[in-house]
Formats: sequence, C-alpha cells, structure tokens
Amino acid sequence: MKNAKTDSVRATETSLAVLSGIETLGGGATLAELTDELEFAKSTIYKHLNTLEKGGLVVMRDNEYLIGLRCLELGGIAQRYDGIYEVAKPEVRRMAVETGELANLMIEEHGYGIYIHTTSGDQAVNLDTSLGKRVHLHQTAIGKALLSSFSDERVEEILDRHGLPGETDNTITDREALFEELETIRAEGIAYDKEERVNGTGCVGVPVETGDRREAAISITAPINRMAAPERESEIIDTVKQAANVIEVNLAHK
Repeated sequence: MKNAKTDSVRATETSLAVLSGIETLGGGATLAELTDELEFAKSTIYKHLNTLEKGGLVVMRDNEYLIGLRCLELGGIAQRYDGIYEVAKPEVRRMAVETGELANLMIEEHGYGIYIHTTSGDQAVNLDTSLGKRVHLHQTAIGKALLSSFSDERVEEILDRHGLPGETDNTITDREALFEELETIRAEGIAYDKEERVNGTGCVGVPVETGDRREAAISITAPINRMAAPERESEIIDTVKQAANVIEVNLAHK
C-alpha cells in the first residue's frame, strides 16, 4: 500500500496551508501576518500567494490577501453535485421561516461537518455557520445526527483522526459518553446540542436518509433560553422531523 504522504505534492500542500492561514487569520492577512502564522519562509509564502492570485483563489486589497471568489465558485459546484442541496434548500428555508430561527444543512467530508446551506429566520442568532464552514461533528446536534447514521467503526475512524476537542465546557470529550449519546439518537431519531459548540445556543438536529448519496443532516439553532421552553422545543423538533421526511421522499424520487 502506498504511503499517502509520499503521494502528496509538497508545493500543493504549501498553497493549501497558505489558504488555510488566510482563513485562520479571519479571511484576510498581510504577508507579514502569514509569515508569523505559517512555518514557511516569507519568500515561499509570497510565491504561493502570487500563484493563488493568478488562479483567482486569492485577491489582494489594501496590502491584505483575501480569499478569492473563485473559491466560492468551486464550492458552489461541490455544493450541488449530488442533488442534496437543491432538494433540501426549500425545506431548510421553510424551517427558518416557520420557526424564525437559524436553519442548517450539513454533509460530512473527511471526518468533518461541512455546512452547505444555512437560512436565517426573522429572529435568528448570528453564528459562523456560513457556506463551507467546517466543524467537528461531535460538537453540534447536526454533527451528532450525522455521526448517528454511521457505523460504530466509521465513527471510531473519525475520532481516531480528529479526536474529541472541547469547544465549551459542555462539549462531549469522552468517547464512551459520545457512543452512548449516539445510541440514544439512533433510537429517538433526534440529536441535541446544549451549548456544546457556542455558549448560549442550543440546536436540534436530524439525520436525512439520502440513499447512495453523501450522508446529510439538518438542524435548527436558537438561543438556549428560547429552545428550553418545552412547547418551543416540541415545535422545533416537529418542524425538523417534517422537513427531513420531505427531503427524504423527494430524494428517493429524484
């Protein structure tokens, strides 16, 4: 078996590290800031920035390098390639309108949860769940909903690769506790996040049966004080479950 490290191209890895460095520094960074952030020579980073800029993946504005819109174009292609986004988008929008909260659609890629669509209702909280945002699956209800649709072996592989880092004091960081919660999610069909990634917010997530497509899940996120009211929580659960059912039926006939 080939070693993945020997199959990789070092120059490409460096370019990807530069892009990630810009992201880490808030989406915009000077050459000096990137040099401080990354373990590469200033001249190396500069050469890669020039190459990325020519390809439209990076743009320079006011001495700062920003992520280019070419990345958005490429992300849009990935977002749409298996039909989940087009089918789920109307239901995610309906969830946001009916509840007034933040509604999300997520898929798994390389062991992370990737937000491929979010819609805000009229009283939604403002979170960092923008298109393409990558998060640890165990830290969110929508991520745990995704994990519940995997075999235990696959979950173990993801945990071996990425671990169980804590984001807040409420994040599950114990493997046994996570597996116990996944069993509950599989039995009940619903996942919860109570301030496990962002303090002050709660989330309800449901896995979506997608057939032979990528695994997907949907969720609604709201301030924990609104989510905690029993009638409100029940309303949100019903809304998410209904939306998941519609998406599954439409995917089955697509």
